[in-house]
Amino acid sequence: MLKRPSLSAVPLLFAATMLTSPFGLHAAESKQIARSSNLGIELFGVGGDDWCKADSQLTLTRTNDSPLVGTEEKLFPKIAKIFNTECPQMETAQVVVNDASGATTRDFRISKKAGWNIVEDAPAKTAQAETPSNTPQEPPAQPAPTKTQEAPQPPKKQEPTLAQKQAEPEQKTAPAPAVAKEKYASLSKDNLFWLAAHEAPELLEDNRVIDQLATLKSCDRFLSVRSNEFALRDWRQEVKPTVVKNANAASDLFEFSFNFRVKRNYDFETSMLDIGSFTPKTQQYRAKCGWQDDFRDNTFGGRVDVSFEGLPDSFNRKIYLPDDLGRAAVDRLEATGNKVRITYRARLKGIGVSNDWGKRYELKAEFIDVKIHTGKQFDYLLVHHDADKFSAAREQHKIAREAAAEEQRKIEQERLAAQSAREEKLRRLQIEQENARAQELYESLAGNNAVPAKLAALYHDGNPAFNNPYDVAAKAISVGQKFPVRAFVRAGSRDSIGYRAEWPSRVYLTGSDLEEGEWYFVSGMGDGQKIDNTLLSIITVDEATKCDDRLCMSEDDVIDYVRSQYPQWTGKEE
Repeated sequence: MLKRPSLSAVPLLFAATMLTSPFGLHAAESKQIARSSNLGIELFGVGGDDWCKADSQLTLTRTNDSPLVGTEEKLFPKIAKIFNTECPQMETAQVVVNDASGATTRDFRISKKAGWNIVEDAPAKTAQAETPSNTPQEPPAQPAPTKTQEAPQPPKKQEPTLAQKQAEPEQKTAPAPAVAKEKYASLSKDNLFWLAAHEAPELLEDNRVIDQLATLKSCDRFLSVRSNEFALRDWRQEVKPTVVKNANAASDLFEFSFNFRVKRNYDFETSMLDIGSFTPKTQQYRAKCGWQDDFRDNTFGGRVDVSFEGLPDSFNRKIYLPDDLGRAAVDRLEATGNKVRITYRARLKGIGVSNDWGKRYELKAEFIDVKIHTGKQFDYLLVHHDADKFSAAREQHKIAREAAAEEQRKIEQERLAAQSAREEKLRRLQIEQENARAQELYESLAGNNAVPAKLAALYHDGNPAFNNPYDVAAKAISVGQKFPVRAFVRAGSRDSIGYRAEWPSRVYLTGSDLEEGEWYFVSGMGDGQKIDNTLLSIITVDEATKCDDRLCMSEDDVIDYVRSQYPQWTGKEE
């Protein structure tokens, strides 16, 4: 028997093309919604461009060897995101399944509230059941907000009823949804996990997620059946409808309180009471059923994190309480040890499963309403910021932060500009100093006071050092041995000893052939010797460089040499 591959093992490549494409009988009357060559399916919305409705008609055409044959309903929870994008108003859909020949093989109904799973209601009954279920739920929801929130709302509805009879239908229908949205749940572990499942209904396809949510209150029943495969299956089938129902009904509006000890400071000039900043920190909520069943291995993750962000410090810190109000507030704080209770109302939205250190579902809070109480029973209201005030404070805080950031940017730009100016000034000063030194070197080599021996030494081997030929004999006799010597000489006539220099006198050059009357820069070994009772300097030449009219270096050579020592030199001054 061939084993049919599971849906999770097949890579899904759906394309929400929304292009009218001919496929069998659907060319003129249908719109393609999704397609997968791996699964061998194409999904169409009946009605062409107008296919998207609250109660839509869908046609699923599949190949005969599709892995979904007989289990086509598994497709729809997987493509919930496509439905949310392409037809967000769709609540239910009737699905007709056709095989490759166009014959109808199945016909069933799916619902958004059920996570796009099959529902048993007939199309007519479902259409009628959904509308009443929404409308009756709104009026019963009115008393709950009235208790927890504001009593003046009912009179506001009655005044227009008496004064303006024509406005009755509009004012009765418009406030109803607003009242329904004002149901605030407590910030409990159960409610947060239900909201996380509501934000990601596709996770309910994981049996371990069902186990986790079904054991939020107690895990006794689960522990009694988990070791028996059939008993565990039956238990899951029993609890799953309740889990799905609770997830669908989860609200994203929450009310929660924190207690703080504040450091108060009353400013008499501005009548502002400063009680510091107390933004709540990220909270973690874990769902466990015994240490061995913390459910970290399921798709959902083992905990829900709530991130409280976006509450401006200026909104928390300072309260305008003039005169007697300020005195009463300070007295209440003093009597209770500066303790306050902050009650927040917020809307929580899911941002998905995170997998950095351990899987968890993250929720982010958008604050709606804040009340700050003090007193022995926290019965004294310091301040109440409603949604409008909160939005205004948050906008002001945003503007203040942007202004501070802009000011910081300007300061940084000014600092960088000043630093750049200083660096530019130092660079110009360094260039001027190098130019002065380069000019001084140029003038010492190319001017009227140029030292011929220095030019010749540079031309000889690049080393400007040279020795005085008259000192050679005295130094050699004093040290009792020869020593390296560099000298600038003019060769004279040759005799039995060597070339007697024309300049300077009393110098003999040996060991190399030279031309009489030419200037040379020589390097070799120096010694002293008496000839005809005269102390002479003897230089045994190892290397000799003949010099031209400019004593070895032309003016261009001098300029090149100066620039090799000072690259930034701008050139000789005229």
